[in-house]
Amino acid sequence: MPLHALSLALTFGWSFLALAAIAFVLYLVAIAATRVHLRDEPPTVTENLPPVSLLKPLKGLEDTLEENLESFFRQDYPAPFEIVFATTDEGDPALQVARAVAARHPQVAVKFVRSDDDFGLNPKVANLAGALEAATHDLVHQSDANVRIPANYLRQIVGELLAAEASVLTSVVVGVGERRPGAAMENLQLSAFIAPAMCLALRVVDVTCVCGKSMLLYKGELNTELGGLASVRDVLCEDFVLGERYKALGKKVLLSPTPVYNVNADCGVERFVGRHGRWLKMRVTLHLPGFVADLLSNPVALSFLGVIASGFEPSVMLAAVAVVVAKGLADQVALRLVRAPMKWRYALLSPVKDLLLLPLWVNAVFGRTVVWRGRRLRFGKETRLIPLDGEPLVRADETEGYAALDPSSR
Repeated sequence: MPLHALSLALTFGWSFLALAAIAFVLYLVAIAATRVHLRDEPPTVTENLPPVSLLKPLKGLEDTLEENLESFFRQDYPAPFEIVFATTDEGDPALQVARAVAARHPQVAVKFVRSDDDFGLNPKVANLAGALEAATHDLVHQSDANVRIPANYLRQIVGELLAAEASVLTSVVVGVGERRPGAAMENLQLSAFIAPAMCLALRVVDVTCVCGKSMLLYKGELNTELGGLASVRDVLCEDFVLGERYKALGKKVLLSPTPVYNVNADCGVERFVGRHGRWLKMRVTLHLPGFVADLLSNPVALSFLGVIASGFEPSVMLAAVAVVVAKGLADQVALRLVRAPMKWRYALLSPVKDLLLLPLWVNAVFGRTVVWRGRRLRFGKETRLIPLDGEPLVRADETEGYAALDPSSR
């Protein structure tokens, strides 16, 4: 290689390594922000807590579904609460699990409703719409079926929401339960990237990111001031979009230091790739600077690019290895802040996970199309879903509402 070309390659290589070092320092700041946030003890209301409807959309047999649902029935909450299970499929096997858990807790009010799959292009929102309509109480909490919560969770978050006179409360999400490599990578991403990123955004730039894994809000306010779930029925990232709309109206949005646990146990690597491929495509349509920051906050990927750009220069390779090792160790520090340590055979997947995100990021730059429920869809502004198959979107009459699945609803 000519001397000037070698010099240019080294310049690019070390430039990427410099970016990797900056990204690593930023990650350390995010870990520190996580530590500060989780140790926070916000003011809470402890008396005269209002009744709550817990909305649980179901879709298939999630990992450890029975234990996840059980945690919602075991809430130490001093006021009445109900659990509203919703599904768009009467034959969904998750219903049998939910009914079995409900039968063990007759003291908890339960409803089973069938949602309308034609409500919108986002199946989660369509499912959630039936649950929201059936909710008895104005204060509602929505969460996914793969979420598990501690016994004091409801008491804590309702107390925080009331004390702050806020409109929406969301929580730091922690991934737990891995029994396969794909699940371990998902839990690493949740616990050692997304959770610190949420805390960094709040503690450093005062931005609250809303996550649909857990949202506490008022049904009446959502319906009257934000247009209800119909306003986001064709949006994939409905939680983020709703959060931004609440903030645009001057409403207070909180990030609770009490985490929720997203259980990923047996999913494969392909699910990790599919999920985060979609997420990055959503990210580029939601917030381009944030999408660019996703790459610039990945020290492992930046180090890899530095090695490639340098032509595998030994000194650059050595520095890259040092960055990878340091990032892996920092991941374990981040994990220990929010959950039990991860077994080393899974913890060692950390650089593999970070490297897998690089081609997914590149693919998101050039592609906005996904295949979902057998339909080709394209992401538009604010992750609005646009059908590409030429078929008109058929909507059911919104006045029909939800339907009770069976007389056992109580």
